[in-house]
Amino acid sequence: MPASGANCGPAAVQALLTDLCGAPDPVERWERIEPWAVARVLLRGADTARTVIVKWVRSGPALARTEPWRLRTELAALQFLSDDLGLVLVPRVIAADVRAGFLVLEDLAPRVALDHLIRRDGAAACLELLTAFARARGELSAATAGQTGTYRARCAALELPAPAGDTEGRLGRLWDHGHEDAAALGAPIAGPAASELTAVLEELNEPGPFLALSHGDAESNNILVRESGPADARLIDFEAAGYTHALTDAVCLHVPGPGWISVGDPNASGLADQYRRALARGVPEAQDDRRY
Repeated sequence: MPASGANCGPAAVQALLTDLCGAPDPVERWERIEPWAVARVLLRGADTARTVIVKWVRSGPALARTEPWRLRTELAALQFLSDDLGLVLVPRVIAADVRAGFLVLEDLAPRVALDHLIRRDGAAACLELLTAFARARGELSAATAGQTGTYRARCAALELPAPAGDTEGRLGRLWDHGHEDAAALGAPIAGPAASELTAVLEELNEPGPFLALSHGDAESNNILVRESGPADARLIDFEAAGYTHALTDAVCLHVPGPGWISVGDPNASGLADQYRRALARGVPEAQDDRRY
């Protein structure tokens, strides 16, 4: 049973899934995945058993990420990617109760988070998996470029007209916070640095053909891979998703956190080229060295 979110527990999940499972008491086991607002749930149907992932909105003044829009943002993104575009890069949404504040998602086990493997084995040992990480980021952008209208329709259906991850919401905050933080550290942004930053933000504000769905938290803890054999990667945790410049997510090739994990130069390792090739399948302009 989750420690927060009184509406989200076995009883609420059971009420939603009873008809789907064909059994009056489908929830057999509830296993919280700490420290996230996530649980792996064993469901017992009429003839089979399976596990699903339940994710809910946190509650409580001392907790982070309690905003209700996060759940709706993730639901819109996952349905857009899986149902509208037919991508297998993300978990399928099995059921959702937005009012109660939870989603029931496909369980992607036995895949594990890439950051766990990097911490355990080191970046050099995970180069093939990091390649899958880079390709998955490029594939996400390639598939979603030019699909803004379909995504907006999903958001509107969930009464989510302006996702926080979109360009207009994301970059304004970064500009203000960046200047404030730099000034607080005694290194105000001025001179050539200010000019370069302005040029970067102008490019990001006018993405042109590079406008694509950004994951919003494109780091190695939010990609699940298989430890052996083909990586068969899947992206998770789309709470901060939104349409913005595709290269916003590519920054994480340099520092694919969390905890500022560094894996070296993505240009030297070939990760940047893997990302670029995947992106170019949907955004041919990515082949242009002067623009990319």
